[in-house]
Amino acid sequence: MSMLKRPDGSRIYYRLTGKDGDGAPLVLIHGWCSNQSLWEHQVRYFRRRHPILLLDRRGHGRSSTSGSGHDAAGHAEDIAAVVRAAGLKRVVAVGHAGGAAGTLEFVRANPRLVRAGIIVDSFLYPLPRLDDPKSAFGALLGPMIRALEGPNARSEFKRWYTSYFHPRSDRQLTRKIVAEAAMTPQAVKLAELHGMVADTEAIAAGIAQPMLWVTGGFGAGGTDQSYIARHLKKVGFAQVYGASHFPHFEQPAQVNAMIETFLSRL
Repeated sequence: MSMLKRPDGSRIYYRLTGKDGDGAPLVLIHGWCSNQSLWEHQVRYFRRRHPILLLDRRGHGRSSTSGSGHDAAGHAEDIAAVVRAAGLKRVVAVGHAGGAAGTLEFVRANPRLVRAGIIVDSFLYPLPRLDDPKSAFGALLGPMIRALEGPNARSEFKRWYTSYFHPRSDRQLTRKIVAEAAMTPQAVKLAELHGMVADTEAIAAGIAQPMLWVTGGFGAGGTDQSYIARHLKKVGFAQVYGASHFPHFEQPAQVNAMIETFLSRL
């Protein structure tokens, strides 16, 4: 377990585990109001054959934040700094949901450092326009930001986060994860949402490395494979059955098999 101090004073908590064998190093990047613990099933499965780097993004988990750097570029710079501090090369970056924009930018900006990328249950979109019904992601973000600025922010947050899990998921475990997510500082919750106002379509267009796009139940309705394929030069797709927004946690066997197949074909 290590802590990396960034130039703005933020401290990024990271952990390097697994074996330094023939397998490509994996960098696991969590989503909005989450932390590295949600990757436990992937760590258990891949650690015998791969070095695995986990981090808490700034403001999440054990990492601190200066209050800035919560956009795609800021997160990408943090991830690159942690990868270099851990001494890894030619990594495969795996980013979930709200961590996807930073993951995509990390892949794009570091073609020599990053061998490939995997996105788990997220969206690709042009620059969102908040509250514009013609901007699908902007129409989603706008009400979320306003609700988190309102008097019922805490209850609204818990309602959203609970909905991110499949109805048949372990209810006790879901409540625990939601409670931990709710402890994310309010300023970070909002900064992260504003940081998602990013042109991920343009970021994707600059990525030359192979990519895998894994979709769970939550993102299925808004993930247009033909649209994504027009912007990512080398992309494959996989759909998880019986999961919502956390497929790597809810259906780890399926997701692990998808990741392993992708890695075997690099």
